[in-house]
Amino acid sequence: MSAVRSGSAKKPGRAAAAAIDHQSFVREGPQKRFIEPRLLYLLRQKPGYGYQLLEEMGDLPFPGPDPDSAAVYRMLRELERQGLVRSEWKPGESGPSKRVYSITPAGRKRLDAWVAAFKDRVKMLNDFIAACEKRGV
Repeated sequence: MSAVRSGSAKKPGRAAAAAIDHQSFVREGPQKRFIEPRLLYLLRQKPGYGYQLLEEMGDLPFPGPDPDSAAVYRMLRELERQGLVRSEWKPGESGPSKRVYSITPAGRKRLDAWVAAFKDRVKMLNDFIAACEKRGV
């Protein structure tokens, strides 16, 4: 599934790019401490602002340390740039205005892709474990 043919680089279409992303998630595992799927999951539940999302991320069952605030804010900006989330400024109840993020339809589709990739990865790992156990490893 190479994007390069006959020596010239071709940009894959949207469907092909989604398939490549999915295969990459399943095969290699997502990087960056699962920030993207955690944010999309939380925003699918309800809109939120950066610090609130950062606090809620710690309650989700992912390995490794929680990401730092700079990484979360960078990811929120990137998700917004990709059209997966949108934001608007809302006045704070007792302080300054806050940028509140919400998920878009494209973000919901991306979260669904993460879930599908996680399921495929779990199946792949279970198949490997079963193969090892069959051989007495």
